[in-house]
Amino acid sequence: MANALFLALALLAQNGQAGAQPSLNAAPTDEYGYVAWCYGALGGYASLYDQVMPEVTRIEKAFPGPDGVQAALKTYPEMRAQAQKDLKAFASAITAAEKASPRPISEYGAAQVKRGAAIWQGAGSVDKARLAQMWMSWSPPGDCERRAKALEVKSSILGRALNYNSGSATTPPPAPTTPEPTPTPAETPAPAPAAPAAKPAAATTAPTPKPKTAAAPAKTLPPIGGNEIIVDPVNPVPCAGSLIPAKRGGRDVLICKPN
Repeated sequence: MANALFLALALLAQNGQAGAQPSLNAAPTDEYGYVAWCYGALGGYASLYDQVMPEVTRIEKAFPGPDGVQAALKTYPEMRAQAQKDLKAFASAITAAEKASPRPISEYGAAQVKRGAAIWQGAGSVDKARLAQMWMSWSPPGDCERRAKALEVKSSILGRALNYNSGSATTPPPAPTTPEPTPTPAETPAPAPAAPAAKPAAATTAPTPKPKTAAAPAKTLPPIGGNEIIVDPVNPVPCAGSLIPAKRGGRDVLICKPN
């Protein structure tokens, strides 16, 4: 009966009915761990639905409420549906927190889920009537839903990293980014100076050869006297004798006298 006693004490402590008696499976104080604990506790509650409902039905019939048995029994499927809805909300908040955390926290979260589920660990050894009574009277802490919403807001919208040891959300400062050096533009080699255009070779005009002046034929002066051969001193001709200067017709001439 040790497990049964432990279960009863755990349930009473969770519902605030055990005074100052501590519980090994009490919820942690940080937001992420607390929501994970709520998920485990509510999941354990929902998993017992099929096991306890036969005894719950018997109790409701044995002790009907003012609204009757059927009205009372109708609330339990609704409670299970609400539990499934809340479990999805808790899971969403837990996932958002794990994504936002700068370090792995899923292992810690899994431990808190297990810790929450442990409040039902003696269910298999407790008397079914006692278990049904505790199950009927249990509900998750009222701030599970509120803290799950706050956790998801912080994680998804604000993006704060969660510190599950102290319950504070801290974000390590981002590592300074070193700006990438601006690539130095490749120097474009200066274009080689264009070679000066070759000056057209000056047309060499061959000198026009001056026409040779043909030597004017020696004018044969008309003989003066019968035997004189007059030679022009400007254009002398061979003389088969002696050339004697003389004047003929007012001109200086040479007289060729045969020897």
